[in-house]
Amino acid sequence: MKKVALITSGGDGAGINATIEMMANHPHIDLYGFSGGYNGISINEPIHLTPQFVENKSLAGIHYVQTGRSDLPYTQEGRDKLHRKLKAEGFECLTVCGGNGSQKAAQLLHKEGTNTIFIPMTVDNDVIGSDYSIGFDTALNKLMDLLYGLHDTAANMPGRIFMVEVLGGNSGNLALESTVAGAGDLAIVPEYVTQKRAITKVVKEKLKQKQSLVIVCSESAYEDKNYQSGNQGVSFEIAAAIEEGTGIRVRKSIAGFYIRAGRPTFKDASIAAKIGAKVAQCVSDNQFGVMVGVGNDRIQALPFQHLRKQYNSLHPQTMEIAKQYNKVIY
Repeated sequence: MKKVALITSGGDGAGINATIEMMANHPHIDLYGFSGGYNGISINEPIHLTPQFVENKSLAGIHYVQTGRSDLPYTQEGRDKLHRKLKAEGFECLTVCGGNGSQKAAQLLHKEGTNTIFIPMTVDNDVIGSDYSIGFDTALNKLMDLLYGLHDTAANMPGRIFMVEVLGGNSGNLALESTVAGAGDLAIVPEYVTQKRAITKVVKEKLKQKQSLVIVCSESAYEDKNYQSGNQGVSFEIAAAIEEGTGIRVRKSIAGFYIRAGRPTFKDASIAAKIGAKVAQCVSDNQFGVMVGVGNDRIQALPFQHLRKQYNSLHPQTMEIAKQYNKVIY
């Protein structure tokens, strides 16, 4: 059996337990988890993720292994600490679950001699080289519940503008997909320059056709300053401009961290389990230095050196629909 370490890094993502359960039950893997992300490897004792430990918990919203953010792997001194700890504990592979920053760190560690496998896990769905990341569908479904409620209130109390600010980092995937699927009227995404005047103009035109509007805004859609991870409140700035231009008060909601975890949807649980099985196969076959993600509707192991050098872009078909129905300003 190969002794394998696993961390979840950055934000959490519903469904990752299904990945861990598949790995823990593979006959060739002895799996251990470090809580706390990369920092956890350095300061925490490993959790033995035996088949008995993970039994009947794969659909829980609480991770088997707690996540965390860390600057440790971005310095040589920090990486040396990680290399030494993993080697001293006898680990033959490190599996990292997270977003783009965690992916970059995993690549650095692998380049310097620690066998590494990366798994895309972020509600932003923007991981380089994968069409999907674990947690995205669950976050979308929670956003849909919120939009259902707003549409009902809009019907009961017409003449109002509603705005929802959603997570997503520097990606507008959550905002765009939820707007199209959730009958939203406008998605404000960071991939295009935010222009408050243009947004207000579109809102005024839409109000001529509808009794109320529902707008979905990405957390990073700032017009006049750079977004930093964790920032919230850009929708309040945009709402103020809309109120000034229309004379109508904007009712604001921030979905925030509510959408991050919880019990995974079928899609997240299914993809996560398949990724876990593929990772286990890679470990068994000594296939390291890869990301196990989604491409062309299948689970695939993509070598680090073949990863694209840009963020996962907005879904082209969804974007075309949004443009056709005037649901996005571009």
